Amino acid sequence: MLKNTISIHIGWGHCDPAKIVFYPNYFIWFDQSAHHLFDKAGVNMGDLMDQYGVVGLPIVDAHAEFLYPSRYGDVIEVSSWISEWREKTLVAAHEIHNNGRLAVKGSEVRVWAKPHPDDPKRLQAQVIPDSIRTCFEL
Repeated sequence: MLKNTISIHIGWGHCDPAKIVFYPNYFIWFDQSAHHLFDKAGVNMGDLMDQYGVVGLPIVDAHAEFLYPSRYGDVIEVSSWISEWREKTLVAAHEIHNNGRLAVKGSEVRVWAKPHPDDPKRLQAQVIPDSIRTCFEL
């Protein structure tokens, strides 16, 4: 299983008045780490339209469980991997560790989506190509 980890230094702008990370930032970091995971796999998200006709991997479900607070000045490690491949979707799993302690765990369901043939403003889920799946094998 291919895994990616990034480090984030918690800045003042990441926090609420109690100096605890404001929760939407975790979802931003999940997304950032997932994009780095795709880069590490050799799948450039910006090139997906040209190569496969997809508009990316829109998120249709996101979840987080907050287990331990992260605060101003902390350095956290955000790890991401694909925990499940489905026909037209994938599940990206995420863990955030703060000083070795599991602080947040979460997931995103992402859809392999192309513009709908009858209405390009809509999206239509497509089967994820095996060529993409194999990029994430070790």
